[in-house]
Amino acid sequence: MNWLSIGLIGAIVFTLHSLQQIKMTLKDKGYQVEMMTGWLEDYRRFKQMTLSEPDETTRYKYQRILNGLYLALAGLVFIPLLMIMGK
Repeated sequence: MNWLSIGLIGAIVFTLHSLQQIKMTLKDKGYQVEMMTGWLEDYRRFKQMTLSEPDETTRYKYQRILNGLYLALAGLVFIPLLMIMGK
């Protein structure tokens, strides 16, 4: 196992963590969420909730969750490309 494989596993774990944070936040706000389905719908709902949040501190917290998700998804694309190009 090389460093790129470890990075890929890390990106997968971080993506799942970000999705879990989105689902937990939506559930705390009173939305109905499914445990293993509806990730794209939850993402859209969470993004809309972030844009309409009046409290600036909470909006920054939500934006950090979204930025973490974007970074992890970029890692899921970029790291396999590096692995393919390296072989």
